[in-house]
Amino acid sequence: MKTYRIPALIALVALLAAGCVQEHDYEKKIKIDTPANFAILVEAIEDTVVLMSPRTKSYTVRIEATSIADDLLTLTIGSDPSKADAYNLAHGTSFEMVPGDAFSLTKEQLFLPRYNKKSSTSVLTLRSGALPDDGATRILPLTVTKIEGTSPVSLAQTDSTFFIFFRRKMLPASGFEVGTGTEDDPYIISNQTELASMAHASKSGQKTWFKMVADVDLSDFEDWSAANVASPYDMAVDFDGDGHKIVGFNCNAESYPSFVGVLNGCIHDVVFENPVLTVGASPAGLIAAQSGTAEGAAAEIRNVTVTGLTINLNGTTEGIGGLVGRAYNTSFSDITLQAEIIDADADEKVPNSVGGIVGVVANACQFNNIETSGFATGAARVGGLIGYIIDTAEGVTVERCSSAMEIVNFGANSGGLIGLAYAPLLTVTDSYATGNVTNNSAHYCGGLIGSMNGTSEIRRCYATGNVLNKGGNHVGGLIGNAARTTGDTLIEDCYATGNVTLTASNGRMVGGLIGVVENKTGVTVRRCYATGDVVSETSVAAGLVSFAKSSVLTDLMDFTLEDSIAWNALVSNQATGTWSSGAIIGVTNVYNTLTNNYRRSDMVFLDGGGEILYDCPNVSPSAPLIDAARIPNYYPYHGKAAPEGATISSVAASLGWPADVWDLAGDTPKLK
Repeated sequence: MKTYRIPALIALVALLAAGCVQEHDYEKKIKIDTPANFAILVEAIEDTVVLMSPRTKSYTVRIEATSIADDLLTLTIGSDPSKADAYNLAHGTSFEMVPGDAFSLTKEQLFLPRYNKKSSTSVLTLRSGALPDDGATRILPLTVTKIEGTSPVSLAQTDSTFFIFFRRKMLPASGFEVGTGTEDDPYIISNQTELASMAHASKSGQKTWFKMVADVDLSDFEDWSAANVASPYDMAVDFDGDGHKIVGFNCNAESYPSFVGVLNGCIHDVVFENPVLTVGASPAGLIAAQSGTAEGAAAEIRNVTVTGLTINLNGTTEGIGGLVGRAYNTSFSDITLQAEIIDADADEKVPNSVGGIVGVVANACQFNNIETSGFATGAARVGGLIGYIIDTAEGVTVERCSSAMEIVNFGANSGGLIGLAYAPLLTVTDSYATGNVTNNSAHYCGGLIGSMNGTSEIRRCYATGNVLNKGGNHVGGLIGNAARTTGDTLIEDCYATGNVTLTASNGRMVGGLIGVVENKTGVTVRRCYATGDVVSETSVAAGLVSFAKSSVLTDLMDFTLEDSIAWNALVSNQATGTWSSGAIIGVTNVYNTLTNNYRRSDMVFLDGGGEILYDCPNVSPSAPLIDAARIPNYYPYHGKAAPEGATISSVAASLGWPADVWDLAGDTPKLK
């Protein structure tokens, strides 16, 4: 089809006012009484504007004169359906009008100063999303509808219309303009429509590749529905964000609210800005409600940045994560996430197992180089990285991860990094948490890990947030509960600096580093320190470990604490007639191995039961901590007072802490 443009001419005849009017010197002497011809100009517009929904495009509009007038002219522009009818009649066409919501002008009035040939400008914006999706070309007659001047003027009969032709570009059946969805030829995503077409393009039993080539704004997109939400969850994808942004993602689907449902494949190199999830009766996460499957499908999430995420909790279903609700066989790496996971209706009825990255880790997963910040709340098992690692999750690793999330938990098991780790084998290295942790009513609360119950290795880690427990046992600046059911566990080269406080009348066991190691075997704590105040209103406060005991005083627990330092300014147990408290350990078995452990020389030690500080020798199964006056009671262990004027670093240096792990240049050791 060939389209035509009619030069837009306006003949303006200035009618001179009757009578003689005296002109001032600054006024022009010569009056212009010839017609002034004008044309509407739409700069750089195509013969036919073709846009894919929901794209928009803007053009500058002005009026230009071929001759000048001696009046200031105000020209009103707009569309005129009668001009479309006239065009169709003249050219034998049947174009329909562009709908009114498919275009707009920033200004409808343009001003042409006297003696000038160029008017002020307006901006015309065309919106493809408001066009019907039939792909038909439509016409927009842009015309001058009114003229006003300082002297009486009139619009001559000469036509003054600029015809714009506009159509919406239609996508092929796949929903994508470019690509076939293969690894070598991925579907290309450049707009909202193509991003939303992912669900349609994903196919059961095969893998589909997608790649972004532009930022996409979903702020006005409603009712996002993920694709892979039904068994056997075999719609595999590789989604390459190529560093681009997805802005304003919003999902409140009843089933698996998330970007992809169940992630079978990989999502990488993408940024999410200000996404919102509203969660009711389903596991949920920004990227996936579930990643991987119990049947062996693997998933990977890498190089992802999330800012301004809000997760509104309106239900109590287990498994809510900043990225993934429940994870199987998933690798997480190079991720930065800022999120507010909140009790949206403020009824304190919120899900169990809530994590900054993952709610529930169901089998072997890896976490590497991840940072989280913000706030997270839940009914139980809440962590800044992981809420809950279940007992079948063999071989979970956490390396170089950190969380600055504020954690508020209404039930048991809350930690700055991990809420509850039942993993048979867990390794956490070079990781830390800096957010405060608050447990409102139950047990197991730690600055880094709330509770862990398997073979674990915790090395070169720290926590700096304050830990507050308002009801319950097992509270620690680093780990709340380190009781183990199987295998050996090592906690090495770690520290905690936050204050640890138990305020409830029904709780006990508060330690600056670890709350409790009880009735378990094979735990070693080496080269660790704590500096925060430790305060219990009820029972058992200690600078490092509150409980290190079994049910029988003389059991061989195989518990070792060596080369560690309690540098707490205050250790306080306000209750009377309870278990003892201690500068290093509050309650210990007599056959534990306790070697070369020191306390701050000016520690303020307050014990409601009357315990006082004194130096203790090294203890081992061959040299038990025996006190005839106490048998058959358990004993406190205070270690040795550091020399007057010593610093933590100087004590650490004397104990031979390795220089390749610790920086001892300042008063307080730092991990390298």
